[in-house]
Amino acid sequence: MKKVLSLLAALCSMLTLVSCSDGGRGGKDTSSHFVHQPANAVYHWKTVYNPNAFEKEFLKKHHIGRLYLKFFDVGVDNLYDGKGEQPVPIATTIFRDSIKHIGDVEVVPVVFITVEALRLDVPNYSLAERIIERVDAMCWANHIAYREVQLDCDWTRETKPLFFELCQEVRRLLHEKQKGLSATIRLHQLRDTLPDIDYGVLMLYNTESLVNPDVKNSILSSNVVKEYMRHVEADKHLDFAFPTYEWTLWFKDRKFMGILRPGQDTNVEGTLRHETSDFSEIIAAKHAIRPLLKDIGYPSSTIIYHLDSANLSRYTDHEISEIYRP
Repeated sequence: MKKVLSLLAALCSMLTLVSCSDGGRGGKDTSSHFVHQPANAVYHWKTVYNPNAFEKEFLKKHHIGRLYLKFFDVGVDNLYDGKGEQPVPIATTIFRDSIKHIGDVEVVPVVFITVEALRLDVPNYSLAERIIERVDAMCWANHIAYREVQLDCDWTRETKPLFFELCQEVRRLLHEKQKGLSATIRLHQLRDTLPDIDYGVLMLYNTESLVNPDVKNSILSSNVVKEYMRHVEADKHLDFAFPTYEWTLWFKDRKFMGILRPGQDTNVEGTLRHETSDFSEIIAAKHAIRPLLKDIGYPSSTIIYHLDSANLSRYTDHEISEIYRP
């Protein structure tokens, strides 16, 4: 562990020297020239980046212009350095293939922030600097040129001020580099004010509670999306992410026991509920957005969650094209 931390520290120090031309904190204009352009996009949410032939062909066939690639999570650990619990990177993506093999697709580093890390007594400027330094180090090591960073966090009313302050500081640092900041927005968060970001990605999945035994399909319900949309006005540019995954939920005596992934043993005691991302529900949710979200007058990107051949192969090319259709 100590060797890994030492290596990361050395790499970040090296990168600090390389990145000096991007501007520092003192006296510089921090206004950004970042401009967000619409593009067909897809998430990559695996801990190993090694797309197979189907996934690479998917990027080409459907003219994917942007890949939101989860880099790491920010969790909590005790580093045994006398400082107690500290925010640390966990679940870091390992690159087994080169980004250059997907051509001119823009890569957006995504960082998931746990609420436990938000609650730590760590100055926001310090956490923001650590996040940007690690993103820079990973991009440098994997020859990735990035234009923006995305933060993903399931913030609530309680943790909202902490996450908003973090976004403000990360955005300031990125604007000094002429880069932008986006964030994921969950449906329940849309009813609140949005953080200080350049744009948001509205996650149109996990629309209902998966632990509720009476829910028909927790992944996506177009009716639930419509109900949320009737009562909100977004104060930021929004792009829209739709699901293409499936899972099986296990209940016993109406109590949620867990998620069974494809290939797992389903010979369990209790009730199983198999859920999919139904194409007709995706299209119904998509068509509901613009009429109900009154202030959308701009072109928005469609994003699929996520780049996985096992799930994407269940859709025809025509269906994928319909999901991406403006």
